[in-house]
Amino acid sequence: MIPATVLKGVRDGANIKQSALAERLGVSPSVVSKLEKSEHADETMARRYLEAVDTDDARSVLAYYSLVWTVTKRPSFQHPDRDALWEAEQALQKLEQFEHSEEYDTLLSVPLDQIRTNLETSAEFVGELDHSLAFVGAVGVGKTTALSLLTDLTIVGKNGQAQPVFPATGGRTTTSEVQIRKAPAYGIAVEPMSSDEVRLLLVEMVQAIAEGRGGVSSELDRAIRNMADLKKTRDPNDVKALLDPIKDMLEAARGNQDDVTEEIFNRMKLSERTETQLIMSETNEDGLRWLSENITKINFGQHPRFSLPQRVVVFVPPGVVRPSKYDLSIIDTKGIHVTTERADLQQLYNDPRTLTVLCSSFNDAPGSDPLKLMKSMVELGSDAIERQRVLILVLPRGDEALKVIDDSGEPAESVEQGYALRLAQVDTSLAEAGVAHVPTVFFNAMDGSAPNAWKEIEDRVGSLRAHQIDRLQRFVALSHELVTNADAARIQQARVAIEGEVQSAVKAYRQLPTSVRPSHQTLIEQIKAGHPSSIAAAITRRGTWLHFEIHHFIGAGVRADANRRSSDYVMKITGRLESLQEKFKPIPEITGLLETLVEDLRDWRQEFLQRAQTIGRNTFKPYLDSSAEFWSNLEARYGAGRGYRDDIAEMVQTWFEETPKLSEARDKVDARLADAWGELVLQRLLDATSVANT
Repeated sequence: MIPATVLKGVRDGANIKQSALAERLGVSPSVVSKLEKSEHADETMARRYLEAVDTDDARSVLAYYSLVWTVTKRPSFQHPDRDALWEAEQALQKLEQFEHSEEYDTLLSVPLDQIRTNLETSAEFVGELDHSLAFVGAVGVGKTTALSLLTDLTIVGKNGQAQPVFPATGGRTTTSEVQIRKAPAYGIAVEPMSSDEVRLLLVEMVQAIAEGRGGVSSELDRAIRNMADLKKTRDPNDVKALLDPIKDMLEAARGNQDDVTEEIFNRMKLSERTETQLIMSETNEDGLRWLSENITKINFGQHPRFSLPQRVVVFVPPGVVRPSKYDLSIIDTKGIHVTTERADLQQLYNDPRTLTVLCSSFNDAPGSDPLKLMKSMVELGSDAIERQRVLILVLPRGDEALKVIDDSGEPAESVEQGYALRLAQVDTSLAEAGVAHVPTVFFNAMDGSAPNAWKEIEDRVGSLRAHQIDRLQRFVALSHELVTNADAARIQQARVAIEGEVQSAVKAYRQLPTSVRPSHQTLIEQIKAGHPSSIAAAITRRGTWLHFEIHHFIGAGVRADANRRSSDYVMKITGRLESLQEKFKPIPEITGLLETLVEDLRDWRQEFLQRAQTIGRNTFKPYLDSSAEFWSNLEARYGAGRGYRDDIAEMVQTWFEETPKLSEARDKVDARLADAWGELVLQRLLDATSVANT
């Protein structure tokens, strides 16, 4: 079956109108129109269609769909990597034929299975075109505006200029994460906060107002006030001052915060705000404006049918966003404010199908927050940078590029030179921070360069995929060697030698070194750098507060320690495997499998580090949950003068280091890390190189 989109693409490429093609086919134009609107075309009609178009592309499509696929799923003709996938399909077919031939030796069963499994796994990754672009940046850096212009999701503003579909007014605007996905129709799906989460927000908000300190974020504060109709108003007697109705409520309630919290909660009418999705009516012609109006209302708490959003998913038809050869979803993350160590960001940059786009202003590039985040990736042992899943997007404004000074003190003569000078500074900053090279793209929202910048970003998605494509091609070559030139006896001898070397390595590196970094170190660092109100809110909630998540920090601390404890062992095991590659260089099947084993070792270590983070979080949480006195002491410190963060950090450090029962927790962490190291890394090495049962 040939997809109708392929047929239409061929006709469009030939610049033939439907009516002209219908005439060639001897049918009415409505028949062609109906055919192109279907999902798949009837094979006989599709061939007539392509023969009537009669171009090189049409003949290529006919030839492509004549190929027989029996092992993997046939990709569309429009798939950018269809040739590599066809080579993999052919290799798998030949392996199957070889396995049932007289030339096959059972000694080859393990290498054959390894080649086949790797071909299938890489083909599956390459065959799927869905990827995510996660835009990450500090509050106010301009990432929402940038992603809107890059994706062409804009509407005409009052000034006649293109403006983002999404709320973007200089920072502190977006209430929640926003995801943009392709769908047949315009729509909005909202994952709302629970009533309990909203109530906790109100408790923090009211308490902060009563104490005259910062509370919830300004975005949430604005949305809550709009929902409860408690907006601040101008003081008629002082144009610089604002009147706060919540302060008046506190005065009327004689400072009773619980009563005021309950009154605001009731005013929000959450029982009436139960909608979770909107689908645009087919009669509405301006879908983007419809999206903009409703997203803005939901974001600002002005839509009477929606509660506070935890996450918003926006659906747009494929033809609305800027075209791409990949099926891209866009994620606009919550702006970074103070802490970069966030579970949501870590989940994104560790996702093998997500490109993390770190947004930075031009003069600050690569930006303090993106740099912190990249340093955290290194500290936690993430392979995001190594596997090309990170990109720096620098956002110049106006003529900033022309104001860059070169080594002689002269300003840049052109925008391109300004970019080159800033790029050199970005690379220097990364090197000084111990971060490997990260690709950098410049995008000025006002100079019409969105299509070019989008192409550069799309190319980086291609780089993200390149590892799996290279792996696919390597195994295609290995399959050819196995089928045509395999020397079963030599391969078996080499495998026996490899098994012995791996067993020796496993014995030498079975016991992980003792802890080299306290599990609470990351938590201490985040407390010293965090916002006092966020720290206080997290303490009030026994460890959990939006983007200051104490349990996550402890898990990250254990992961950072596990990274340091295992890195030397992984390097030494890798060295042994690379020495074996040199030793067995005359046997391509063996060197190829060893090369893949080195890659697998890195992947297994990633799983080990992820498990380490879960171990740290889950092991310490029960001890924290049961320590009421610890939390009470921390809570009592708030409002007791200057030095709050340093005092809290000291109190937390003392508790972790001097509480006797925590030695039990650390022993559990060590034991569980040892089990994970053995299960996820060492045992897999043994299984992958075992010659038993062959």
